[in-house]
Amino acid sequence: MIDAPNMLLIGAAGRDAGKTVFACELVRRFREDAVIAAKVTAIDDQGGACPRGGAGCGVCASLKEDYCITEETNSTGAKDTQRLLAAGADRVLWMRVLKKRLPSGAEALLNQLGGAVPIICESNSLRHVVQPGLFVMLQHQNATTRKDSAQQVYACADAVVYTDGTRFQFDFDRIVFAHNSWQLC
Repeated sequence: MIDAPNMLLIGAAGRDAGKTVFACELVRRFREDAVIAAKVTAIDDQGGACPRGGAGCGVCASLKEDYCITEETNSTGAKDTQRLLAAGADRVLWMRVLKKRLPSGAEALLNQLGGAVPIICESNSLRHVVQPGLFVMLQHQNATTRKDSAQQVYACADAVVYTDGTRFQFDFDRIVFAHNSWQLC
């Protein structure tokens, strides 16, 4: 397990729970701390189906390596990474990684992000190999099931936050970054 106390990891029990909305709110609140944001997409197999279901955009299916890390530079679009940059993150990285290569992908991602800055990251799967300072799981208030990636790490959550996808039953002031670690008060 990779220790990353400077990482706040956001997972979700299902789709449309508002991970990026939640992450953007945190970025806005902590941008004075030079926060970095990341999104991790875990893929079952090279050339396989879209992890989100359906036909997808083809980006994950085009993965040729064990993992690929790209930096977002455009803050004017609607992609999750662009929204994180527009919210005030100093840098935003997106890692697509084969699930069986999560440990090496996580090491590479953390090496690029650095250990001395606050990191806000969206991923369920990364929790299998990273011990973050704080792991928040979002649960849509109307959901009756959990996706597999969430079910596997749900018990690891430091907090479960209920949401309608845009509003959260949570006091954001409870989250602090102190002594190079995320904490929940």
